[in-house]
Amino acid sequence: MYMKQESMIRTQVYLSKEQEQALKSLAISSGSRQSELIRQAVDLLLEQKNVTPYHWKQTLHDMKGIWADDKDVEHRMKTIRQEFDR
Repeated sequence: MYMKQESMIRTQVYLSKEQEQALKSLAISSGSRQSELIRQAVDLLLEQKNVTPYHWKQTLHDMKGIWADDKDVEHRMKTIRQEFDR
């Protein structure tokens, strides 16, 4: 799950009053800091959604060669590039 990193990015999160009170209560009862609980919650969400920091790299790697047997790849790439040039 969550692994301590050398550098953290500071961010601001708005919580409802109920969320803030529940988080504070959980922090007190668990002996953890609120920030640690928030990081754990983010990690759980990312795990549930199957998102990892390098997920996009794996997706690109998995796409390698998908058009290897496509006889019309040159035309297909021109069409895609034209779409981006709009």
